[in-house]
Amino acid sequence: MNFFDLCVLIIVGVFLVRGGFKGLVREISGIVGVVAGFYGANTYYPQLIPYIDSWISSPQIQKLVCFFLLFCLILIAVGIVAVLIHKLLNIVFLGWANRTFGVIFGAAKGILITAIIFILITSFVPNGHAHMAASRTAPYLAQVADALTLFISRNIKTDFSKELERLKKTWKQ
Repeated sequence: MNFFDLCVLIIVGVFLVRGGFKGLVREISGIVGVVAGFYGANTYYPQLIPYIDSWISSPQIQKLVCFFLLFCLILIAVGIVAVLIHKLLNIVFLGWANRTFGVIFGAAKGILITAIIFILITSFVPNGHAHMAASRTAPYLAQVADALTLFISRNIKTDFSKELERLKKTWKQ
């Protein structure tokens, strides 16, 4: 187990516990926020690059920063809308069911976030695949990330697919 694996376990664990405290309703909106954030950031990050071009010279870091900023902004916006909807509807579940399903959805959200981090590291970080070669969780995250490639731009998808193939060769050894 390497540093990346430890980070994955911590992130998924935190979201799992958090899901138990937050419950199903807020976790579902959180997953919607992650998916919408990923799709929106992936779709619109190139349009944000000219605004940070003078601050960051590396094109790869520009992409990473723009993607991250948009992802966070969309996630926050969806969260605010979800809180408003929750208050408007005033939905009441049985406490144990809400919390049990919140744990499941919290874990799913943590896995989605770590899969997105996997895509970003593999696609944008120089020698990102080298960091993943010895990882025990990376092969499982690669399966989730591969499914997420349906929603990413061709540029990222091309970079990610190329690096993922290199990774798969190292995992088979």
